[in-house]
Amino acid sequence: MNLSSASRTFQLLSRLLDPRSSTEPFVPGAGDKRALPLRPSAQPFPRAVPEEAGIASRHIRKFLEELSDPALHMQTVLILRRGQALCEAAFGSQTLLAPAYTFSACKSVVSLAVGLLVDSGTLAVTDRIADIFDDIPGLRRRMKDLTVEDLLTMRAGLLFTEAEALTETDWVRRFLSAAQKSEPGFFYNSLNTYLLSAIVCRRTGGSLTDFLQERLFAPMGITDVLWEKCPMGVEKGGWGLYIRPEDAAKLGQLVLDGGVWQGERLLSREYLDAALAPHAIPPASTGDFNYGYQIWVGRRENTFLFNGMLGQNVLGFRDSGVLVVTNAGEDTDFQESRYFEIVSRYFGGAFPDRLSPDPGGAARLAETVRTLSAYSRQPERVDQAGVAEKAKLFLNRSFATEDPRAASVGLLPMVLQALHNDYTQGVESVAVSVRDGLPELIYREKGAVYRLPVGLGAPRISALDFQGDAYQVAALGRFTHDEEDRPVFYIRLDFVETPCVRILKLVLENGRMTLKQTETPGVPYVYRKLSQAAQSALYKPLLLVAAGGTEEDFLRYKTLQLLSPQIAFEPVK
Repeated sequence: MNLSSASRTFQLLSRLLDPRSSTEPFVPGAGDKRALPLRPSAQPFPRAVPEEAGIASRHIRKFLEELSDPALHMQTVLILRRGQALCEAAFGSQTLLAPAYTFSACKSVVSLAVGLLVDSGTLAVTDRIADIFDDIPGLRRRMKDLTVEDLLTMRAGLLFTEAEALTETDWVRRFLSAAQKSEPGFFYNSLNTYLLSAIVCRRTGGSLTDFLQERLFAPMGITDVLWEKCPMGVEKGGWGLYIRPEDAAKLGQLVLDGGVWQGERLLSREYLDAALAPHAIPPASTGDFNYGYQIWVGRRENTFLFNGMLGQNVLGFRDSGVLVVTNAGEDTDFQESRYFEIVSRYFGGAFPDRLSPDPGGAARLAETVRTLSAYSRQPERVDQAGVAEKAKLFLNRSFATEDPRAASVGLLPMVLQALHNDYTQGVESVAVSVRDGLPELIYREKGAVYRLPVGLGAPRISALDFQGDAYQVAALGRFTHDEEDRPVFYIRLDFVETPCVRILKLVLENGRMTLKQTETPGVPYVYRKLSQAAQSALYKPLLLVAAGGTEEDFLRYKTLQLLSPQIAFEPVK
């Protein structure tokens, strides 16, 4: 980090951690998250009963039951063997129809794009970065030995990271002008992948998405993808890809089948052999995988993994031909989750080609899949007995706030605001009306009004536009009471294209209302990330000064204020 980046990072943290004012970004949000349709994959895998592929339905049902542990925050799972889909399940308000946001799991997709260039002779992994970016002065002198392979294997050692990118415009130049770690070896940094994305753009003369669309996405029936871009218009590469779970499975199947898709070779086995070789050994704290070319490689099992923080995983068991694709919202960075022990226990062994039919087991599996989904439940209405009496305290009422802490509180989860450099101007009022037998939440911020039908019994999905970024939001609510017997309207908002969940609690007491907001990932995860950053000699004083205190406990308190605010409202007469 240079001094100018340090200053801007400090200022952005100060703005974020001040609950009395809205956050002003250094780089305005692009507003490029367009509405993505909820629909099945355009070219789906053939479906099969699990026994037809040698796996018992009862075995898969037990696997799903373990994944339903709330601590795993599982969202969707898709299980395949030998190119046949055996089971697909969505948990709670989630849906397999949504293109899902990937953090680092899309690094592996960038690797496939690099492989296509290598196969065509347009690029070699030994190519020097100084030759590719020969328009940057002094690069040959400072980084004459840095190669494409160094980027692929996370061994470049450059210190310009994602956090600093939030305050910069030209990521290529800032990354290539950054200081370099003195000791060689594995140093995980998403800007390595971003630079690979920029290299694909330079060598093809177009965008990463367009290149993949022509060479992989179109032949494989992968549609409705969106890849967020940097301020200079280059795909972020290391994060920001929206892709449907079944379409992500297609890319995993391509790797599992050695580069062949439906009998047609799309990528060379030579490149994939190199990509799946262990080129770097990450620390044991990341999990039980080594690192290839932007693809994780099992240390003890013959597996490969596309992996993203919070739980996007495309896990291939190369010996048995099993592929397990999951999306989750768990507080993890790499492979620390208990999920990996579970999936290895169920699918890490050998399976026969076929099993005898088990209609009873298949039926029970189908019932388990059905009941995992909140959409299987009976919808309710506000005029139903048992609902109407509790609902009437909230319906057709409006509340406004003058709480100074409201300036930093918005409906969009703070994690998504930070990712897009697109911050709320603060909540002003909250109202609840009735539309088509459902409560409608009217959440007014400065410069924006969000109207959201809230499902009762079963979720209701709506599209909301946050300053140009459109999200599909599943709303599920209930009228209840808290432990002090105060009336509560509890609303869970699943941003179904992302790992993020927003919880709203409207609590009534003595004619006033308190709005309590939380989100997942929330305080434990964000505080841990800030605490880790605070261990460095450079970041620690910045973080503690930005938080306004001298103790790390105060940083936890400020994080709580940011991610779990409680705002007082008065009724509007």
